[in-house]
Amino acid sequence: MALSKNDLTQIDRRLENQKGEILEKIDEKLTKLRSDFFEKIDPILKEVVTAREERPLIENRLEVLEEIHPEGKHPLAS
Repeated sequence: MALSKNDLTQIDRRLENQKGEILEKIDEKLTKLRSDFFEKIDPILKEVVTAREERPLIENRLEVLEEIHPEGKHPLAS
């Protein structure tokens, strides 16, 4: 028994539907993966930003301390 044109059309529609469902599942999984990744990386990136913002303040403080304590010693200490 040969397949009719109608049979082939129905097979084609089912394959398209399955393809669409598979693509939706893949998209859902990728979205979840992306979401999980950003949830885990966000705190790390916040720490990096904070460290970059604090760096000039720390450098300033070190410069002031080096002026007060040249060669790592207090000027009044013998």
